[in-house]
Amino acid sequence: MSRQLGDFLDSYLYFTDNTEPCLLYRKWVGASIIAAALQRKCYLKWGSQTWYPNLYIVLTGPPGEPRKGTAMASGYSILRPLNVKLFADRLSPEHFIKELSQSLVITQFDAGKLMNHCSMTIFSKELTVFIGYKNSQFLADLTDLYDCADIWAYRTKNSGEYEVTGAWLNLLAATTPEQIQAALPAEAIGGGFASRVLFIYADKRGKTVPLPLEDEELK
Repeated sequence: MSRQLGDFLDSYLYFTDNTEPCLLYRKWVGASIIAAALQRKCYLKWGSQTWYPNLYIVLTGPPGEPRKGTAMASGYSILRPLNVKLFADRLSPEHFIKELSQSLVITQFDAGKLMNHCSMTIFSKELTVFIGYKNSQFLADLTDLYDCADIWAYRTKNSGEYEVTGAWLNLLAATTPEQIQAALPAEAIGGGFASRVLFIYADKRGKTVPLPLEDEELK
């Protein structure tokens, strides 16, 4: 299939131009879409380290005004038809790890190389609904998974052990400053989980769109 767009991010900003979220929100949602599509299949070898394109992005702002949910809805309309595995609902940590471990796929590249990986994106319009409140262990798991270990093992008291082969986790969520303070324990701030998150803050919408009609050229 021939390429349909030039630069994806520029095209996405054009696609979302007739919406109310600010440019900053729309840019970072676009970046998260790119990460979700690349999965673990794209990486950069840098000396002894390997860097993957996963991002932990949290749109942050007061309720209503900056249109966090609208920004995410535009991104979801792009991700939904793609072969991208999404977490969208509240799950227990054990169920979350189970689903991640069972998402294993085998990707074959043009050179014949095979890659086993468990690549998933968390898509949550309310971060605190997904992670819960003061859930230190779950936050520690998310922090550890950010590093995309080749093998990541999780042991439970009653359900045995889950093994994630080729871990890769991407996060796009939204919240308010007050919810960050209420939900994250002190140890998550400054180090650990919060140090891996890009908190994208805005307190105003980009513009007011009283009639957000869809451009026929964009269908």
